[in-house]
Amino acid sequence: MACSISFDIGATSELYSQLTGVLAGFSFTAVIIAVSRSLEPGPAPANPPQADQVKVSLEKAMPVMICSFLGLVITSLTYSAIAGDAKNAGRATIEELVGGLAFSVAGILMFYSIVLLLEAITMADTADHGRRVLGQLVTLISFAYICNGIDDYNDAHFPDPGDPPAWETALTYSLLGFFALYAIFGYLFYHKLPRIGGRDVRRKEDGTLTRGGQDLTPGTHTEPDHHQRVQKIATTSLFFIIVCAIGVGFFSAYGDEPCETAPVGVAVAIMCLSFVIASMFSVWFFLSRGPDRVRP
Repeated sequence: MACSISFDIGATSELYSQLTGVLAGFSFTAVIIAVSRSLEPGPAPANPPQADQVKVSLEKAMPVMICSFLGLVITSLTYSAIAGDAKNAGRATIEELVGGLAFSVAGILMFYSIVLLLEAITMADTADHGRRVLGQLVTLISFAYICNGIDDYNDAHFPDPGDPPAWETALTYSLLGFFALYAIFGYLFYHKLPRIGGRDVRRKEDGTLTRGGQDLTPGTHTEPDHHQRVQKIATTSLFFIIVCAIGVGFFSAYGDEPCETAPVGVAVAIMCLSFVIASMFSVWFFLSRGPDRVRP
C-alpha cells in the first residue's frame, strides 16, 4: 500500500499552525478591546434605545469571540501535532481531515464574531452583507476544504495506479455540487427567506426596530432564547474542536505501520459530518439575520 503522496502535509500543517496562531492573537485582541470599551465610563447616550441595543448585541457577541479565540489556539496545537506525525502519511491524511474539521469550525466562529461585532456597533448594512457572505461563501469553502483532504487520503489509501471506489467519488462531487447550488440559491433569495422574529420587523436609519409602525424594545424582535442559542452554538463548537484535537491524538496512535490508513468509511463519515456542520451553520445564519432596513 502506497504511503507517499504528492501533497506535503507536514509543511502545510506547520503553516496552518502559524496561521491559526496569528488569528488567535487577533481574536484575543478583539476580546480585550471589547471588554475595555464596555468598562469605560462615558457620558449619557443621546439615543438610549440604540445604546441598549448595542449592549445587547455586544453581550451576544462576546461568547462567540471567546470561543473563537480558544478554538483557534487549540487548532494551532492540533496542526502542530499533525506536522509532527506527517512522515506517517497513512495516518496523517486522516489527521488532516480531522484537523480540517476543527479549523473549519474555528474559522466560521471567527467570522461569525466579526459579524456580531459589526451588529453591536450598529453597522447593520455591513453586518448583513458579512452574514450573507458567511452563510454562503465561507461555509462552502469550509466544506470544499474537507473534500480536498479526501483526495489526499485517496492518494495514500489506494495503491498506484488504483483509484477510489466510484461511489465515493460520486458522493463527494454530489455533496459539493449540491452545497454550491444551495449557496447560490441562498445568496439570490437571501432577503426572501424566513428569519427568527419574522420578516415584518424593520430597522430605521437610527437603528430602532419597528413592527407595524410600532417601535420595539431592544431584544424583543427575536425569540426569548435567541442569545442562549448563540451561546450554545459557541460552546458546542468549542467542545467539537476539543474533540477533534483528541481525535488527532487517537489517529496518531492508529496502526503499527506508517502506511496503514483508516478504512474508507471513516474518511467518508468525516466528509459527511463536515457537510452537516457547514449546512447547519449556513441555515442558522439565514434564520438569525437582522431585520431589513425600512425603505422610504
